[in-house]
Amino acid sequence: MVSVFSTDDALLLRRAIELVKWVILCCCVSQSSQADELNLEYKVKAAYLYNFTKFITWPEKTSPTFNICILGHDPFGSLLSPLEGKTVQDKPIRLFKFDTPKQAKDCDIAYFDNPEQRADLALPGVLLVGSLKKSLTVSSEPFFAESGGMIGFALDDGKVKLHLNLKALKQSGFNVSAKLIEVATLVEGTEHE
Repeated sequence: MVSVFSTDDALLLRRAIELVKWVILCCCVSQSSQADELNLEYKVKAAYLYNFTKFITWPEKTSPTFNICILGHDPFGSLLSPLEGKTVQDKPIRLFKFDTPKQAKDCDIAYFDNPEQRADLALPGVLLVGSLKKSLTVSSEPFFAESGGMIGFALDDGKVKLHLNLKALKQSGFNVSAKLIEVATLVEGTEHE
């Protein structure tokens, strides 16, 4: 049988195939690494959501449960599930997912996420706080705390950082522990009523 390829051509073809395999492998590893980083980011944020309950005192409330709500897109998936049934202020934690702030009026913590930039959810922090009067409002949206939200998550060199708007927190009746203030960046935000 006569070969169509010369020895040099066959060697080149083998190298090209090896290169393609290498590129595919690198892409898979890179995507896996990015997914792991994103998963870690939201594990940290989920831990913060729970630990806020240890460093923030809520205004008096009569609800028999402590409600943690996700508004809009849910980036946590099942990461918050272990919180269900734990207690805060002697009240069991309940998890809810809502599409609009109007549905979330009984939330103790309202985490807001809008990566799709839905117009009906494009509220500055100040409007979200105003519509959720006694909810601790938290978001990863850029400049959330600076626009009147209470707590914003920001990424700095791959680490989750907190931005606290103390004015918004105090105006809504929340008391924040000095320990939480120490680990956060304090920001000035737009006022709300």
